[in-house]
Amino acid sequence: MKKHLVLIAFVLGFIPMYAQESTFWGKVNHFLTKPAVVDTANILQRPASFSLGLFTTGQKAGFDVDVNFGIDMFDFGWFSGVSEYSLSENICTKIGLEAGYGNVSLGYGIEVGPKSAWKKSALAFNILGKSWGVHLNYFKISNQFKSSLTIGTEGNEGYMHYDTIADELAVLRNFTIDGYYVFNNKRFAYPAAYKMSLIQRHTAGSWMLTARYMQGSLYNSPEASMDSYNMVDCFNMMQASIGGGYSVNFVLWHKDPVGPRSEGLRNLTVNLTAMPMITVFNYLKTTTYQYNEDGQYSGEKVSKVLCYPMPNYIGSAAASLILGRVYLSAQFTYNWFYFRSNDAFNEKHLDIPEYLDDLSYRGAFHDWMLKGLLVYKL
Repeated sequence: MKKHLVLIAFVLGFIPMYAQESTFWGKVNHFLTKPAVVDTANILQRPASFSLGLFTTGQKAGFDVDVNFGIDMFDFGWFSGVSEYSLSENICTKIGLEAGYGNVSLGYGIEVGPKSAWKKSALAFNILGKSWGVHLNYFKISNQFKSSLTIGTEGNEGYMHYDTIADELAVLRNFTIDGYYVFNNKRFAYPAAYKMSLIQRHTAGSWMLTARYMQGSLYNSPEASMDSYNMVDCFNMMQASIGGGYSVNFVLWHKDPVGPRSEGLRNLTVNLTAMPMITVFNYLKTTTYQYNEDGQYSGEKVSKVLCYPMPNYIGSAAASLILGRVYLSAQFTYNWFYFRSNDAFNEKHLDIPEYLDDLSYRGAFHDWMLKGLLVYKL
């Protein structure tokens, strides 16, 4: 971890030192430090400088899906059934350090406490600007796969229910990239509650546009599926969504600085953002494994369909407190990627018994994160 901190300090220190001696680094420094075009009556900007901070996060990601079907139980008649799948991590807690200069910051964290999953890797990159921004997020979770099968209604004749937890690890992957645009970007500072480069002086809000691409998959091995009651063994999903919403900064307390080092600066801001979206492209690929009479894996069948357009959601809330050169922030983000279809499977391409019919599908990738941040501006 020390090597990472030394590298961050070197990079951030190198840029301003050589900004005047190199045209390239001069342009980089200009990008990092250039003032935003804002209405100064509503937004306060402080000169670019170094900052150091501590952060802690708690987050959880997962995937849930229900496969609904009808089944002919012969002597008992026709019953409805549902096969449920779930793979998620426990709450993942991290602590770390963050260093920044101007409009850019870098952080490095380590997981603490109980392990959130057997294996996990994650990568995130954010550009949070007053006019536009981009979020890129990737995670991979390897954990035990939970499934259940329910037929009929509890208490009635023919009712059955089974729960299984696979010994083998299943793998959940998710890649997301989304961006936003702020219309009222001269009077409204969207990043104010998330980082300290811009400060909202008076309560303001703005309509926003957003777009998102998501690609996710759940892989379950043939060995893990063999002893389970899975209707479907693997899922792959691609979504493209567009939408918009509203974001507002409520300024509960503000005092302008009275000195060159932000003496007397006080600010308490709360941000609320809601951006619903419509999925305009919703592609689903499902795989079922086949086994021979000896219970050995013998192949697989694949179904590829386009699902219905569905609503998805991006929501966030944050509160920040500034006391001179000290910045504290609490942030919460929530993402929901929903998909559903009554024609979710091409049954001709799957290993579906003849006594099953009326298959439909609904599921979601979901994740949330709570972050606490303490920063000192040098």
